[in-house]
Formats: sequence, structure tokens, C-alpha cells
Amino acid sequence: MAKPQSPDFYIAAIGRSGSTMLSNWLSSPPDRVVFNEPFFLRPGNSRLLRIQLESLGLPVSDADWAQGDETALQRFRRLMGPRLEGSRWAAKEVLCQEHFAMTATFSPSRVLVTVRDIVDVALSFLEKHRLQNNLDRFGDDWVEEYCIRESAGILDYLAYLDSLGIPFRTVRYEDLIVSAQEQAAVEAFTGWPGGGAADLNFDAFDRAFEAERHGRSISGSSRTRRQRVLEKACLDHAIAIGERCAPYQRRFDYLQQM
Repeated sequence: MAKPQSPDFYIAAIGRSGSTMLSNWLSSPPDRVVFNEPFFLRPGNSRLLRIQLESLGLPVSDADWAQGDETALQRFRRLMGPRLEGSRWAAKEVLCQEHFAMTATFSPSRVLVTVRDIVDVALSFLEKHRLQNNLDRFGDDWVEEYCIRESAGILDYLAYLDSLGIPFRTVRYEDLIVSAQEQAAVEAFTGWPGGGAADLNFDAFDRAFEAERHGRSISGSSRTRRQRVLEKACLDHAIAIGERCAPYQRRFDYLQQM
């Protein structure tokens, strides 16, 4: 089967690195859209994709959404082909298995890789899951396993991009939220202007508390570690996680912050 229509770029993120904010900031619907965690290559698309299509005025009926006797690529062509016609698109995922699959399948011409100090990634997850009452699904052990697995996976993924000769740019959350120069560099790398509503669909994504905290644009008002609504044991746990992710921390210049 021929390769499907390629995105303008792909965003390979580690979770809680500001990648949804960045994706929304780069989106100018309906002409340019970054899809947040659509799971294009899984047996079923994510609920986030359906929310985004609805917000774009491109709703999908229950019958069309249902998984038929088709491959993931066949489903992509059926659902997304007509909806992408005349538009430029990109996609963002937060799992390394998706990064490898999306790159192999869609052959993006460039990739943004978003990262953040792994201690703050862990703390952000710990806080988010408590605010969303999601500890039954995403307990603290899940956070530790995710950070260790994905931080190592990101390093493998960068080596994979190097092997393919695909240009990539690393975007550190800590730089993006405060530096107009960094934001301009992202615009230049992707060829897309920023300025989209950074909180687009956050209420439907069960993340309204983040929209209230940061507003509609890229915000430099990131919480310090001790400002989070967490017990000290959570901070100690996050620091211990960071120590177990030293290669990632070293690669992206976070060791000195631990």
C-alpha cells in the first residue's frame, strides 16, 4: 500500500512537556491543524481525535467511528483523507512506540522533539492525576514506569532520526515558555506561524485547570516544584525518578537542576 499523505512535521513529545500547548499554538484551523494524540496507527483512534474533529466542524458519526474490517491505514484514509483535503496537517504523540510508528509510516520531513526536566514531568503527572481523580488508572507507579521508559525511548528515537537523516529540533519546555527567540525558531523550523489558542479543547480534554492556570497563549507562569498541590513525599519520589533517568537528564542539560 502506498504511503499516506505526509504531515508537514511531527511532534515527538515526552508527556507533560507542553506539547499540547505547542500543538495548539501552531494550529490555525481549518488551514493548518496539529492533531493531539490521535493514535492514527492503533486499532482505534483516540477520543481526543474525535473531539478535535468536532471542534473543526468535521464530526464523525458513531457508524463511521466504529472500527470496521480495515487496517489502521485504511481507516486513516477513510476518516482523514476527505477531512484533510486542502489543509496542511501535523500530529503529536507522547509515547515512543507511536513516535517510531508515525515516523516509519508517514515519513515526516522534520520532527520537533519536546522535552522537560524529568523531575518536573513526574511532578506534573502526579499533580494532574490527583486533580483528575485518575489514580485508579494512573497511579504513582505508572508515573515512574512512564518516565523511565519514555526518557530512554526518546534517546533511542533521536538516534533513529539520525539514522534516517530526518532533521529534528529539540524544544525544551523551560525555554519555550519564556523565550520569544525560541518560539520564533520553532516557527522557522516548522514553517508554520504560531499564535493559535494554546488552550484549545483543554476543557474537553479534562484539563480545564491548566487553561485557568496558563490562559490562551504560551505562558511563562510555570509552577515551581513547591507550588504544586502535592505532599513532600511526591517531590521526593519525583527526585528519585529523575536520578533513574540520568542519561536523559544529561542529554538535555537537566542534571544541574536536580
